[in-house]
Amino acid sequence: MKNLKKLIILSGVLCFYIYPCYSQINTPLNDSYVIVLDVQQYWTDKALSKTDSEGMVKAINAIIEKTNSDKIIYIKTTAVSKILSVSFKGIHIDTLFAEEFDKDLRIVNDRIFEKKEGDAFTVNELTAFLEQNNAKEIIITGLLAEKCVFDTGVGGLSRNYDIYLIPEAIGGKSGKSKERAIANLEKKGAKRLKLSDF
Repeated sequence: MKNLKKLIILSGVLCFYIYPCYSQINTPLNDSYVIVLDVQQYWTDKALSKTDSEGMVKAINAIIEKTNSDKIIYIKTTAVSKILSVSFKGIHIDTLFAEEFDKDLRIVNDRIFEKKEGDAFTVNELTAFLEQNNAKEIIITGLLAEKCVFDTGVGGLSRNYDIYLIPEAIGGKSGKSKERAIANLEKKGAKRLKLSDF
C-alpha cells in the first residue's frame, strides 16, 4: 500500500513537471499562415470533379475555421487563358478572366493577392506582408498540386519558409499525380499534415 501511494505521488510530480513542457511545444498549426491558392469557381468547375472539388473546399473551410482569420491569405489568378477569335472583322486575342472565388469557399478577410505566375511568392506584396509579420510557417492549400501548389511550395522553400501541405485541402488532376507532386515537395523539404491535425 505504501508503494502504491509513493507511485501515485511520483506520477503526480512527473505530470506536474512534464506536462508544461509538452503543452508549450510549438506545433506548426499555432503560428502558421494559410495560403488558399486559386480556389476560384472557374478552376473548381474545370479542373476537378464535383466530388473532388466539394471535398477540397470543405477541407479548406475546416482549416479556415480553426485558424486566426488574420493568418488566412487568399491568392487568385485573374487572367486564366487567352482565346483566339476569328471573324469577318479580323483576328482578335481575348483574355478570359476568372475573378470569383468558389461559391462555397469561406472568405474571412480581404487579404487577397493576385498572381501572374505559378509561384505565389513572386508577388511582391505577399512576400512583403509575410516579412512584416515575421511569418515562418506556411500551410499551402488549393489548386493544382501539379502546378501552382508545387511551384508555390518550391518558391516558399527557396525563401526558407517551413512549408506544410494538407493533401485533403489540395486539388489535383488525378489522385496519382497529386500524390506524386506532394511527395516531390516532401523530398525538397515540405512537410505533410493531416486534416485531423486541426
